[in-house]
Amino acid sequence: MRHGHHITARIIFLLVLLALLSATTAWGQECVLLQSSALKPYEEARQGFEQAWSAQRPVSGPKSITLGNLAQVLLSEQPEENMGVFKKQLENAQLVVVIGDPALNFVRDLQQTPVLYLLAPSADKLPANFTGIDMCILPSQQLEAMSRLMPKVRSIGALYNPARSGQWVQEALMSQVSAVETLLFKKVAAPSLVPEALKSLGNNIIDAYWLLPDELVTNPQTMEHLREFSIANRVPIVSFSDKYLKAGAAAAITFDMIDMGSQAAEMAARIVAGTQPGEIPVEPPRRQRVIVNTSVFRRMGVVINDAAVDEVYSGGMEQ
Repeated sequence: MRHGHHITARIIFLLVLLALLSATTAWGQECVLLQSSALKPYEEARQGFEQAWSAQRPVSGPKSITLGNLAQVLLSEQPEENMGVFKKQLENAQLVVVIGDPALNFVRDLQQTPVLYLLAPSADKLPANFTGIDMCILPSQQLEAMSRLMPKVRSIGALYNPARSGQWVQEALMSQVSAVETLLFKKVAAPSLVPEALKSLGNNIIDAYWLLPDELVTNPQTMEHLREFSIANRVPIVSFSDKYLKAGAAAAITFDMIDMGSQAAEMAARIVAGTQPGEIPVEPPRRQRVIVNTSVFRRMGVVINDAAVDEVYSGGMEQ
């Protein structure tokens, strides 16, 4: 009886191995879309990729390729014991598109397979077979969006850590946005210096506050100071992420996830057609979404352009 169990287990193992080997061979002719998990931003990016991918026309390159042969895998659902074999499968893929940091970290050691990433903040120091879309909306794009949203705003201020956001600030200062007359950036080297720095931005010096992607000014303690400053001076906070709307920001200029997926599909088509990833520069997101908390703007008496709003925030604020 025990001998029969051993034979059955061996047969099952061989069948699984055969299926995995078959999948490995098949993926040599396929593109793989590797999504970290089912989080909403990842899902939206996947939808955008799928729509644009299926709409692409056949591409001519070194080999004639018809787009549409796409294997989709959710990394979070892969059994831990199969990860080694799964990695081998990816080595044989024609192209691997990864969505999110966990998926990118899983494929970082792929040396030959072309890899295209999106929604991956940790994307740095990658080999030449990687390219993708970074997580930074250009300062000029954010300023243009703020100007469209708040037509009467003429001066914008921000706190920043030079070691983290110095280059960002320089790019912002070089941006040409005619409606914005003054950009006032104040350096802070430690969270304890934030209250004093905010005082220098008060008394009607600025019309709006620009929250930068800088850990020093986005930690919970600093955000509480910013919230108090915003209410006391009737200065709306414009953030780079909608998660800060709950903490008191009036607006968020963030990524258009579906369009980012579409953008990635267009880059993927070029790779499938024969262009090497190293020949395709990492791109910034080409479109952004403006999400507003209308109640905050209303309380502050700040007029906004409804035509510049993509979404109205429906959640509440932290108490």
